[in-house]
Amino acid sequence: MKLKYSFKGLALACLTSIAMALPLLVSSGAPTPAAGLQQKTRGMAVAYPWVFKKGTGTARTTVLKTSSEILRRAGYASIPGDVAKKAWKQGTSRLPSRSSLRSYAKGLDATAVLYGSVSWHTRSIWVNAGPKTISTATVDAYVYDTKKGKVVYSKRGITGRSDEKSNGYKIAAAILFTPVVTAVSGGPATPQEQRAVQIALALAYNDWLAGK
Repeated sequence: MKLKYSFKGLALACLTSIAMALPLLVSSGAPTPAAGLQQKTRGMAVAYPWVFKKGTGTARTTVLKTSSEILRRAGYASIPGDVAKKAWKQGTSRLPSRSSLRSYAKGLDATAVLYGSVSWHTRSIWVNAGPKTISTATVDAYVYDTKKGKVVYSKRGITGRSDEKSNGYKIAAAILFTPVVTAVSGGPATPQEQRAVQIALALAYNDWLAGK
């Protein structure tokens, strides 16, 4: 009995500390995550499949990691990427049909499927100081709800640029658990594509996380 009450007291203390800290974060002007952060666990969900056009292998892996983080931010327990990939039998050359999403979600016992397509446009431009590498990622983002049996959220043509430093970067930094990738302006393509797609995915799913 003493052990039970000690755990209860610890939980109460933690909740009290969080409640006291939130107003300080807001008043300080620090970026706060979308509304999904404060939701309770909503069950298992999967961030797969993704259709890719161009992009390095590392950038594609970043899409899978970032979309899984977005699920966690929304309050879901994310199904591991290797499990998700192995369970998908339809190929990834085109977006999945509703029937394939239904079978996939039920097979994994997932309450939601977060999926979509990503393309990259990476180029080198000349500025006063010399060549500069820039990547733009374009995302079509969707969420399939297993219980409703339909796509409940979609955003198409959302872009993120690797050299973006204002609104898009701030949204990504607030939503993602891992830091936004640092990309040197004259450096290789891979970190540029990683950074661009992190920003694009955060922008694409920001309204969903906020419940809009």
